[in-house]
Amino acid sequence: MDIQRIVDAYIIGLGDNADNTSLRQTLVDHIVKGDTSLLELVQALGLYLASEEASSRSKGAHVLSDVLIDLPSSAVPAQATTKLVQFFCSRMADATCVPYGLTSISALQRLPSFTDQCAIDALRALFKEVHVQSFQHTTRSTAYTLLDLLVQNRPQAVKTMGDDVVLGFAQMLDGEKDPRSLMIAFQIIPKLAELVDLKANAEDIFDVIFCYFPITFKNRDGDPSTISPEALKSALRAAITCSPHFGDMAIKPLVEKTTAASPSVKIDAYETLTAATRVYSPEVFKSELEALVEQIREDVVMAPDDKVVSAALDALEAVYSAVSPASPASSSLAEQSADLGESLTTPLDFVLKDAIFQLTADDIKNPEQVGKLLLATARSSAYNCNIVSDAVLPIIVERMASTEVLTLRRELMDVLNHVLSASCDISRKAECLETDKDHLLNIYRLDASVPLDKEYSFLHITRLKGITLLIILPELLDADETALALQTISRAAIDRNEDENVNKEATHLLVQLAQSNPDQLQTTVLPMFFGTLCEEAVAVHKVSRLLNALGAIGVATPKAMLPVLCGLVSVITTGKLAASHYVPTLTTIRKMVEAAAANSVSVCPELMAKVIDPLLNWIFSVSGSNHQSRHQIVVEISQAAVAVFSQLDVETQGVYLKPAFDRYSAAALTANAVNNPLCQLLPLFSALICACRPQTHLPVDDMRVYLGDLTAVALSTESTIQRDVCFEIIATTLNKADSSERGTLTQSVLERANGADPGVAHILLRHWLARALVSCSDKLGYECVHWLLAQITQGSPYSAEAAEGFNIILGEHSWAVTPATHGVFKLLSKQRFYATVVPEITTSFSSAHDDATKANLLVVLTHSVQHMPKSVLMSGVEQVVPLLLSAIRLTAGDLKATSIRTISMIMLETPETLTGQVTTSIIPLLSAAVVHASPANSVEVRQAALGALSLVPEKYAFSAIHTARKDVLRALAKARDDRKRLVRADAVSAYNKWLNFGDL
Repeated sequence: MDIQRIVDAYIIGLGDNADNTSLRQTLVDHIVKGDTSLLELVQALGLYLASEEASSRSKGAHVLSDVLIDLPSSAVPAQATTKLVQFFCSRMADATCVPYGLTSISALQRLPSFTDQCAIDALRALFKEVHVQSFQHTTRSTAYTLLDLLVQNRPQAVKTMGDDVVLGFAQMLDGEKDPRSLMIAFQIIPKLAELVDLKANAEDIFDVIFCYFPITFKNRDGDPSTISPEALKSALRAAITCSPHFGDMAIKPLVEKTTAASPSVKIDAYETLTAATRVYSPEVFKSELEALVEQIREDVVMAPDDKVVSAALDALEAVYSAVSPASPASSSLAEQSADLGESLTTPLDFVLKDAIFQLTADDIKNPEQVGKLLLATARSSAYNCNIVSDAVLPIIVERMASTEVLTLRRELMDVLNHVLSASCDISRKAECLETDKDHLLNIYRLDASVPLDKEYSFLHITRLKGITLLIILPELLDADETALALQTISRAAIDRNEDENVNKEATHLLVQLAQSNPDQLQTTVLPMFFGTLCEEAVAVHKVSRLLNALGAIGVATPKAMLPVLCGLVSVITTGKLAASHYVPTLTTIRKMVEAAAANSVSVCPELMAKVIDPLLNWIFSVSGSNHQSRHQIVVEISQAAVAVFSQLDVETQGVYLKPAFDRYSAAALTANAVNNPLCQLLPLFSALICACRPQTHLPVDDMRVYLGDLTAVALSTESTIQRDVCFEIIATTLNKADSSERGTLTQSVLERANGADPGVAHILLRHWLARALVSCSDKLGYECVHWLLAQITQGSPYSAEAAEGFNIILGEHSWAVTPATHGVFKLLSKQRFYATVVPEITTSFSSAHDDATKANLLVVLTHSVQHMPKSVLMSGVEQVVPLLLSAIRLTAGDLKATSIRTISMIMLETPETLTGQVTTSIIPLLSAAVVHASPANSVEVRQAALGALSLVPEKYAFSAIHTARKDVLRALAKARDDRKRLVRADAVSAYNKWLNFGDL
């Protein structure tokens, strides 16, 4: 192989900026195969590497670097590694070769033959010969990356060099401004601190680092390679706080930075101080503690940004945790300082002195902020919690006993809640709380003189929070006291208050207690709720409040879920609950069951046994009773059953299916069972069958005969419930059937249908067959679709029903042929349906001569578009738009609103496709749809039209639509007087957009 020829061509290509990929790969391949060697490559490059021209030397180093980067480790001889490293180190003094020398050493350091001595040689050359800041960013970044790799992969070499690495790195970094290079450099510093004692050179390295604090820059929008400002801040923070030797130099400037006017600088300073407490010596904080606490107090009281307040309080807690004595408090604050006027004796006094001054003043200023400061301080350690509690609690107890001013009592109670919260957070009861327990109970006891109206709701909420804290505090209350406290909170959640926030807060507190004390909740709280729920003549709004609270408790606490559900099931099945409350109670059960089943499949067998099965038995036992909401009751139980039953395994499903067939199969197959009491319960039967897994065997002798019988009943019955149940069972059975049997079963259904009298049921049967078969891309499903379209275009008496039923094919259903109930859905089934139906609708619409046929076709289109993924719809948008505009003209209600929303979506995604029609058709149609005079313009239509009109000024230039501005404003002015508040609000927003449209 003529290696010199290839090298010369490579060099020429570098000069011409040509693509040398093939040449580089040729060199690599020959070295790997052994046709040539690295030594021969270096010899071929010798003329260039030794040239007096800088550009030639640079190109020669470039070629060698490119090859080394691509060479596998096995292709580089061990003895060549050291020589190559020495070669590139010697070239570091040549500025033109530095970029390629750095990349070459980076490639070599990955080799097993790269020794610690190689790393030491490379580091010395880097620090001695390379003035990093004189190079462009790419080279500087490579230098930092090489150093990072050597520090990470060759720790012994770094330890051997010791201070030389620290000083060399400080020299490299000094003056760096590029965020990308700084990111790498900041990440190196903590690694260095682990390997080298920075004590001797701490000041040098710290000065270089801290000059970047606080660091701010804006990343380039849309550039995924850029680093985020937060990531760079975090890296700098880790660098500043990586060594305890930085403490003496860092604390004072960091505290000074907390006084900055910029919120971001404040937050950065506080977060860095918080991080420093984990590394720096506690002693370094004490000299600046007073100034820091004073600034934190100012920010907590005055800062408008909650993030600043949060960062300040976190810093306060961290600092006090660092400087706190290790031993627990053995004496109260009074024993440490007989008089507050004396000189300060503990770091805590910087917080406590002001807090005590505020608490003893006639008017407490900023009680919430005082409480937050005390909370952060007390939460820092058990010792500090004792000191703060000792100092504050006696003052609050004394003032609460001596004042009748309700606002002051609330403020004192609020501060006390913060102090108690600290004990809860550290899971340790402050020593003084035990001795003052009676005083605490008196403070939080309900005062009969305080009215339960809106004006005093904050006082009641504060009191309830305090009672909750007393319950949570470890070993403070005995069992009876805990029960009484829980009853107090429960009563607040149950009873009606003028301010609903009291009820909501009490419910929230019960949820919180359910997570920490579920056993006590079950024995005390739940019986109160269930007892109130079963009271005679209990108000509807109270039932709603009880059910919301029970639902929140059950969903938030897995351990309380089953007790709540079993309790609700019990009040229904035992007849204790008034019949008028069945539906909301079952709705709550259904929502909880759905949440539990979605969260954990393992709980489903227990839910089936303890919740669903009792409800199924109960509704079957009362089938003869006549309740006005019976259908809704059945639907709620059915949906709950589906959520659980669908998660059971095949064997368990079979166990529950047998009794269901015994109960309901005869009723389902009895013609005209409208008078049969079990007819109204048939949705339960359908729900269980539809929720079965495909592998679950239905207890049926001959499926062809069974489906045929269901078809015959569905086509002849007068009961819509029975008819729909039959169709649901047929559809789900066909959908889940094996593909080899599906065609035969479908034909058996169609044969039974062909022999019956035509009617609406025939149309619905085809819809359900299409739903079952289109989703699994069966051709018989599309035959049903074409049959339905033919009914519309040929003027069938049932063409309107055929059109409206397309919502069945693609629409949502609670259990029949859905993904949640293991329905079979082939990939791209909706796309195929769209590609099949829309062209046929377009053709039929163009050739139709009567408005009824066109209207029905538009109904089909609207239902089809409504359930299509956005990506599918946008792929054929041009042929759909004219039909959608016709749908806006000819349809009403939900269909019209759906068409308008689809136009809005097209306007958002591809506004250019509507440019030719926006002024001639779209704007006039939307303007006509915003007025409530027409019965076709329902509230949903008007809101959809207003939303679309609001988009127009955002998506189109003023010059393109300015001619329609006056007419639009006139229509929107009328819409501003709409009878519905939501419509008026949307109209005002749209009017303002059009009014200001075109103004500069």
